Amino acid sequence: MHLYLHIPYCAAKCPYCDFNSIAGRVDEHAAYVEALIAEVRRLPRGPYATVFIGGGTPTMLGAGLLDRLLTAVTGHIRLAADYEWTCEANPGSSDAERFAVLAAHGVNRISLGVQSTHQRHLSFLGRVHDAREADAAIAAACAAVPRVSADLMFGLPGQTAAEVETDLQLYRRHGLGHASVYHLAYEPGTEFHARRTRGELHDIDGDESRRLIELVAERLGGLGLQPYETSNFALPGQESRHNLAYWRLADYHAAGAGAVSTLDGVRLTREKHPAAYIAAILGGGDAAWRREAITPAERLREAWMLGLRLADGVNRARLQQLGDDENRWLPAAQALADLGLLIIDPRRVAIAPTARHAQDELTVRLMP
Repeated sequence: MHLYLHIPYCAAKCPYCDFNSIAGRVDEHAAYVEALIAEVRRLPRGPYATVFIGGGTPTMLGAGLLDRLLTAVTGHIRLAADYEWTCEANPGSSDAERFAVLAAHGVNRISLGVQSTHQRHLSFLGRVHDAREADAAIAAACAAVPRVSADLMFGLPGQTAAEVETDLQLYRRHGLGHASVYHLAYEPGTEFHARRTRGELHDIDGDESRRLIELVAERLGGLGLQPYETSNFALPGQESRHNLAYWRLADYHAAGAGAVSTLDGVRLTREKHPAAYIAAILGGGDAAWRREAITPAERLREAWMLGLRLADGVNRARLQQLGDDENRWLPAAQALADLGLLIIDPRRVAIAPTARHAQDELTVRLMP
């Protein structure tokens, strides 16, 4: 079993972010924690193999509210013997005290949103920390829990390969076993998307994008961090087991504003606005905003789309279970494999490492 808990609050709303997050509202945090606790207590007790507290910025709650939340969560759920419990954090709202609270309640993995080590890019991205604070937060996290990951972004306007190289050095500097390195995307509904639509921002050159993708993989590979998903790299055994559950279409429970759960073929999205979520839960409701029955066709498309993000690829037996006849996709896949773009073996279909830059196009060609 897997569990996701959502904390929607941030110090500021980053212009590239399309997650369900909102800046400030400190006076609302305590009520939100009580609502989240109330919803968690309605969930099965477990045991949970993975738990993930995401956001937003969970550490925006502060040590006292984090302690209140985690005391209640651990009082209700049971964890599997070899569990993974991740909490996201940002350097601008992190300190040893908050990390100590997380660790005391059983959190054993922290994921930090660094994004860049260069001030001009941090300012462009709307981040509220600087490079020194990022290093301090990583060091504090490493002292508190056994597993730490850090996020970086590349493909930024005006960003040089030398700057990306410098950014990647933080993984060596701190000896991190996991890296999430994302290419900037202009997601609908974000400030950056609006600016791009107005012609104020532009995609970087395609050839430069490919060179940076290859640079990231090469430098992280030199540290022993292997790509196991499009944007995620890890030492063997350090992969995010919670995220792998998503990418492998596992069912998962969830709680919190805008949180999405997938159980028994039904996807439930909760009220996205924190105030509406608080009112619904504390009023005895389930805060359901949208319920969707996942059709077999949708499940199959998700299997292709998410599976091809993984280095391990899509499991052929799973495709057959989902009703995808090999006669539909195998001829096209074999043609792409002959071009060196795909790997096909009796167990799986995967995108070749050298073709990762063409992932979207290849996925569209193979999906039903």
